[in-house]
Amino acid sequence: MPPLKLPYLRTSGRLKVANVKKYVLKMLKLETSPAAVEILCNGDPLGDELSLTFVQRTRWLRPTEDLLLQYRFGEEGLF
Repeated sequence: MPPLKLPYLRTSGRLKVANVKKYVLKMLKLETSPAAVEILCNGDPLGDELSLTFVQRTRWLRPTEDLLLQYRFGEEGLF
């Protein structure tokens, strides 16, 4: 997976995972469906409808640190 040029994003906690997927695709300059991208927190895939605040409160194990998310292309992804 190519790394993002700017790996940090400062945003509202109301942002949904679906919007993060669109951001990743835009930054990688890929024209594929957001459904092809999975966003992960602690190795667990996140649903599109979850807000970042919800993810931080329920999935993130280090509440004093910034939320760290990973991405990967799912089974119906690019390759």
